[in-house]
Order: sequence, then structure tokens, then C-alpha cells
Amino acid sequence: MRVSEIMTKHPVCCWPSTSALAAALMLQERDVGILPVIKDPFTPKLLGVVTDRDLCLHVVAAGRDPACTWIDACMTEEPVCCSGEDDVSHALELMEAHQVRRVPVVNEKHEIVGMLSFSDVVRKSDIDSGVIAAAFQNICEPAPVAKQPIERTLRAA
Repeated sequence: MRVSEIMTKHPVCCWPSTSALAAALMLQERDVGILPVIKDPFTPKLLGVVTDRDLCLHVVAAGRDPACTWIDACMTEEPVCCSGEDDVSHALELMEAHQVRRVPVVNEKHEIVGMLSFSDVVRKSDIDSGVIAAAFQNICEPAPVAKQPIERTLRAA
């Protein structure tokens, strides 16, 4: 089965100059957890992705103003991608290897054509449930993270 058969086509996108607030509202409105970041509204070349987690960690927890923080300051550049022609099992292997649950789908020009989520694979593919369960365990395995100090700002009461 090909990725193009089960992916979400025409995902909502943002661009580097989109505010974090606008991106959060797009995520909320579409009930999704990731937005592809494209060059501009007229050029669908994929530059990166921004997730609800990115906004939480790199904007809210960092004390930045979401209305004045642009997506290029908090997006993940060069995300792992797949092609619509790839086999779904290959896309699942990518998700496992990179511990991600969603993968942008791009064409030969690196333009966004869809998004493939782990739930798409579970609900729509013909991959064996044992393989899916093992992949899910690997995707969710905690990755070692270098701890960085959290800056805290004390506010006068």
C-alpha cells in the first residue's frame, strides 16, 4: 500500500512569518498537532514543521509573546519526510527510527502534498497489528534528552 492512498491530502500550512499565536489557532481550528511550514502562501516548498509541543516548549514555556514570535523561531527545520509513492511500511520505519508520529509527504520538488500520521497507518493500512504495536512502542520509547536549565522569571505580586 502506498502512502498516497492513506495520507491526509492538502494539509493546512503556515510559513516562517506566521505568528505562533496564529499557528496555535490553526492547530486548534483544524484539530491537528502539526503544521507544515512552507516558503510562503504561493510556494509550497517544505521548510519545516511546527507542532503543538514546539509552541508549548519554545514559546509558552520560554516566556515569549505568541503574538510576536514567528514560526521560524520555533519550528523544526528539515523534518523527516516521505513520498506519496513510498510504501506505508517504509513510512512506518521512518516514524520508528526518528520517533515521530507524523511525517510530511512531499513530491520530487520537496513541495508538501500531504501528511501521514501514525493513526492513518493504524486505521487505514494493511500492516499487521503486531508490527504496528512494536512500532508504537519504539516511537514512544523515551529518548535521552540533555537537560537544560529552565529560566524562571520572578514576578512581583
